[in-house]
Amino acid sequence: MQKLSLPKNLSFILFVGFLIIYLLPGIYGHTPWKQDENYSFGIIQTMFETGNWLVPTNAGEPFMEKPPLYYWVATITSHLLSGFMPLYDAARSASLLFMVVNFSFFILLARRAFNTNDFNDKRIWIAFALYVCAPGILRHSHDMFTDVALITGATIGLYGIQGLIRQEKIIMSALWLMIGTVITMLSKGLFVPGVLWLSLLLAPIFLPQCRQKMFWLPAIIAGLVALLLILPWPILLYRQHPDLFITWIWENNIGRFLGFSVEKLGAKANLTRIPSAVAFFALPSGILAVLYFFRNPLKRLHNPNIYLVTMFPLLGILLLQISASGRALYLLPFIASLAILGTHPLLRLPEKILRIFSHFSAMLWSLLIIFLWACYFVALADKASTWLAPFGRWLPMSYQMSFSIWGFIGALLLTTVWFSRSLFVSPQIALRAIQNWALGMCIVWGVILSLFVGWIDYSKGFETVFVDLNQQLKGNYKADDCMASDNIGESEAPMLYYYTKILHQRQDRFEKPEQCRWLIVLSKQINPPPSGMTLFWTNHRPDEFTENLVVYKAIE
Repeated sequence: MQKLSLPKNLSFILFVGFLIIYLLPGIYGHTPWKQDENYSFGIIQTMFETGNWLVPTNAGEPFMEKPPLYYWVATITSHLLSGFMPLYDAARSASLLFMVVNFSFFILLARRAFNTNDFNDKRIWIAFALYVCAPGILRHSHDMFTDVALITGATIGLYGIQGLIRQEKIIMSALWLMIGTVITMLSKGLFVPGVLWLSLLLAPIFLPQCRQKMFWLPAIIAGLVALLLILPWPILLYRQHPDLFITWIWENNIGRFLGFSVEKLGAKANLTRIPSAVAFFALPSGILAVLYFFRNPLKRLHNPNIYLVTMFPLLGILLLQISASGRALYLLPFIASLAILGTHPLLRLPEKILRIFSHFSAMLWSLLIIFLWACYFVALADKASTWLAPFGRWLPMSYQMSFSIWGFIGALLLTTVWFSRSLFVSPQIALRAIQNWALGMCIVWGVILSLFVGWIDYSKGFETVFVDLNQQLKGNYKADDCMASDNIGESEAPMLYYYTKILHQRQDRFEKPEQCRWLIVLSKQINPPPSGMTLFWTNHRPDEFTENLVVYKAIE
């Protein structure tokens, strides 16, 4: 296989530079966004303020969907960084930390999967470009939620198992397997570590070298040590809060898969969600990997270099397809394997097709970047409602764009990187083609999150709503008051507390509270006040007319 000739350490320098422009836009500079970030931030803020690290608690209510590893790390980053930035940005720094680790271990995993010691091997960087340009990875690697820890743990665990398969650095490989198992289990539960270990247990069926003591002994030791590190949290949870332990293990793990808790918890699966996620959420890795696998599936499984990156997503996709609960983001831990697998067919594409794709990518992203700058200046000129009305489906036209020097400089630097990319992209056609696609997608993301982050935040955040409520409550809400709630969701409750310092008291019925003078309601329409109360305030996120927040006050 031809290798790309690069000066020593240039690959590392380009890798670090890419992580900066890929990860920083979107990590900082905005409030928590609905849906997953709001409850995640609520849990982190509770840990930050109370020091209760055992029970994930969102705005006064236990939230047992996921174990607390991500929240622990985010609480630590909050303590370290909240003096320099808003608490939500400090908490979201945990995602930055996890994704740097994840991408670093992806490079190591790809090197092992391609059986090379040369970090300049073009296959590694093709796989990396395929990985980072997957829409699911680009979108969710910037989110403040547990899945960024989950995919990091999965990548580390895969790296360890691949080392055991190749019988390479066995002690360290077992260590990485152990660490990956702990991270995945304490990030989101049983499913992903289960698929990791099932892939390992099936390895001897296809690979003769995995039937030896040198494979099994370190794997067993890694599993036992991982179990010792995992068990303290669920044991302590069971001893102190057995009901919450049952909610976590039975309803959120087993119940979601078998289906008996889906009606209560949501995320009901359908037959097309996972296949469409493979095709679009993991684009183009998913399609390339599926085509490569089906050309000769048994050959893939008997190849020690690609057995793991074949079996792991194969089992994951099959199990997700039969699970009663499904979301596209459940595919996130498997995209790394799909990207490595998808590298093989991409390298076999005719040079003419690769050149056409490379030119298409360069043209598409260049035009889109120019278009984004034009939209920015139109919005600055207060002409958005006239010229940008078609985008009102996603962005409220009521927003008043203001000039941000840092956003402008950031977008300008990213644009400069794109139009000077010939200085550092590969001359090798296969790598250049996917680099143009991945870099262009990254730059467009960065320009959007630099120039328009305030507008997006206005649409997806709750700041304007609850800042307004806090101002209205001043002089009316007394120190000994309390606020009951009806139908307040996991996203609204933590934002109510963050902006007003009010912990709601759920009553789940629309009537005057027995103990509180105040009642806050989330409803599709503004209902007449309950008997003995009067309408005090109402608001909603921009253009979200069916999600009205309404506050009623007792008549004195």
